[in-house]
Amino acid sequence: MASHSHHTLDYSEVTSFEPVALDDLENPLVCHAVAYWRSLCGARRFPARDDLAPRALVPFQRHMILLRVVDGGTDFEYRFVGEAQAAAYTHPVQGRRMSEMAALSPDFGPPVFAGYRYIQQSGTPFALRGWAGKDYIAANFAYTESVTLPLGVRDDHVDHLVIFSAYVPRDVKPVLA
Repeated sequence: MASHSHHTLDYSEVTSFEPVALDDLENPLVCHAVAYWRSLCGARRFPARDDLAPRALVPFQRHMILLRVVDGGTDFEYRFVGEAQAAAYTHPVQGRRMSEMAALSPDFGPPVFAGYRYIQQSGTPFALRGWAGKDYIAANFAYTESVTLPLGVRDDHVDHLVIFSAYVPRDVKPVLA
């Protein structure tokens, strides 16, 4: 008979994020958001910002960020930040630019900024999941699964990014088998 030991993970010491294929996402909210985005694509690589229907976004609006691409990708402006997204980080971002956030949070900002630029330039969606440790001081969460999806009026031009994320707060301690 196999013996199983349970360990409480002290994830608060370690920050570890990994890319995830869209089809390997697990969180139901994030999966639903990706399915909605895909349904809007039709024969296109990605939908336009105007294709997003406010009524259809209601189920995951709290978990959504809408970024406007500024000057061809030299910056990004936070146009909409849902309540769950706002609560996940220590710095308020609504109405701000990513360049401001990169300056406020040197550990967090530059890699996120580079990721946004990659998605904007390539038109490629990007998903990740992982743990936020004590060293990740900009985060109010312990675990996240998140997807950033391109939007644009043409397949060769991304003018917005939409992000959907689910978070586990820092005060929840998972038990891993």
